[in-house]
Amino acid sequence: MHFIVAVPLDKELASFIGKKGSENSITFYNRVYNDDVVVALMPSNIEEKPYGLAQSLLLSSQIIISTSNIDKNFGEALVASGLLEKRVIFTNENEIGELAKSAGIRAYSIHGKEEILDKIVEFKPKEELASSRIKRVDIDKSFVVRGVGTVVLGIVTSGSIAVHDTLYAPNGKEVFIRSIQSQDRDIESAPLYTRVGLAVKGIEYDEVEKGDIFSNEQIKPIQELEAEIKQSEIVKEELKEGSTYGFAINFSYTSCTIKNVEGKKIKLSLDKPLPFAKGDQFFLIRQRQPRLFASGVVL
Repeated sequence: MHFIVAVPLDKELASFIGKKGSENSITFYNRVYNDDVVVALMPSNIEEKPYGLAQSLLLSSQIIISTSNIDKNFGEALVASGLLEKRVIFTNENEIGELAKSAGIRAYSIHGKEEILDKIVEFKPKEELASSRIKRVDIDKSFVVRGVGTVVLGIVTSGSIAVHDTLYAPNGKEVFIRSIQSQDRDIESAPLYTRVGLAVKGIEYDEVEKGDIFSNEQIKPIQELEAEIKQSEIVKEELKEGSTYGFAINFSYTSCTIKNVEGKKIKLSLDKPLPFAKGDQFFLIRQRQPRLFASGVVL
């Protein structure tokens, strides 16, 4: 099986989980562990680029938080994790049970570093995502390889993909999958949560942006959305019409303006259209810490 985990704080822990790979706002660490593949996503600069933290948490199915330093960055990762309701694994350097509960984290466990990999691969993905008829790859990088053509890197976030599948880019172009690689090996198909490199035909590398989504049902860019919003109980921030925040969804990031708030329903206008689908989660990001203070689900 394949596992995508977020490691928001500790480079040493990420390096223990896997070998360092590609890097932009997120650094990828890759590991083949027995018959499983584990890929850890770590924000490259949590101090200056909070959207890297947001994206790593959004794209993962589990969150691994080091307790070696109980500082402002730990607090920010704790608050953000509580908003997503994903499974959280803490390391055991410090006792943080009460802090976890206060942040709204319900599904968590605490383990020594040597147990982490075994605990990660115990987790079973959501069956409805794994078996979904929707084939979807969230793209984080594109480039051209001489003799191969356009190559994109991404994560399978719904269903599974296979060589010779035809998917659609956000601009409507048909994207034919010529070959698939995972962990430097050619494979014929890639199930849910596989970190993939796709050699594709039908689109040029400079037509693909980080945050694009390839799917068997075209996912078009959207500029205005309605969502159900959730705010951290720790953070006191009143959401008002006209307020502006950072907006992180999948591998994308822009700014947004609040158009309307009615209870837990919110309307947002984005500075630029982004591709996303109903049910996708996002973060609102403010200037002061904890910056990731609210999350939402697209309606």
